[in-house]
Amino acid sequence: MSSESGSVPTGETVPTEESLPAGDSLPTDETLPTDEPVISLKHVNHWFGSGDSRKHALKDITLDIQPGEIVICTGPSGSGKTTLLTMLGGLRACQDGSLKILGEELHGAGKGVLAKLRLNVGFIFQAHNLMMFLNARKNVRLSLELHDQYYEEDMDKLAAEMLEKVGLGDREDYFPANLSGGQRQRVAIARAMVAQPKILLGDEPTAALDKESGRNVVNLMREMATNHKTTIIMVTHDNKILDVADRIIIVDEGALASKEAEAAFVGRMRETGS
Repeated sequence: MSSESGSVPTGETVPTEESLPAGDSLPTDETLPTDEPVISLKHVNHWFGSGDSRKHALKDITLDIQPGEIVICTGPSGSGKTTLLTMLGGLRACQDGSLKILGEELHGAGKGVLAKLRLNVGFIFQAHNLMMFLNARKNVRLSLELHDQYYEEDMDKLAAEMLEKVGLGDREDYFPANLSGGQRQRVAIARAMVAQPKILLGDEPTAALDKESGRNVVNLMREMATNHKTTIIMVTHDNKILDVADRIIIVDEGALASKEAEAAFVGRMRETGS
């Protein structure tokens, strides 16, 4: 992901459903609350560092995001966008305030709860984070292998079909080292989408893509949101894809911009034809 204060936690093994602690069963469509947002933040704050060097990275964030909603998050570099995104995906702890995702309170949550959340989230990392020793199809298949419901299905076929959808049907046997930057990004996108997660998070998901590929990807995201009620949050500076959003939020110096500032931003983009 793009660089902001504090490193993104890496190296954690994402557990399968069997490895979750007792009592930490995954939420299902039947058990998820029907009267709550998929994501709800109330007065969330986050800091990096300590003492005189302590930085207030997120400031009193209050935000609700509904099932199937596509939200684009934009703003200046270093303003807190990636920090917010990683928190929504359970990669960063909620230090202060209330953060509920899929009906689960994450402030003070243990590793089992965070692991449960990550099984319901698809990540599109700006740095791809592909397994270099696996070909494109096997990289995508990894996401399916985390879920019991796909064990009886042909996971290679599902992975190949997803690669076809992102325009890489002829590259499924290629290793990442033999793919361009844009092609690697599309493999990462296919991996994040193939298991039809309840939440899809993307950090500059179209930055390495040409206009046609980028449009194809956001159309697939819109299809997921419409057909599967997938909630999608993207951090991006790509003005060409702003039209896919149901809502655009702006993070500036760690705080959400006002509704007036958001409306003014959208108006400027429309005027310039972006």
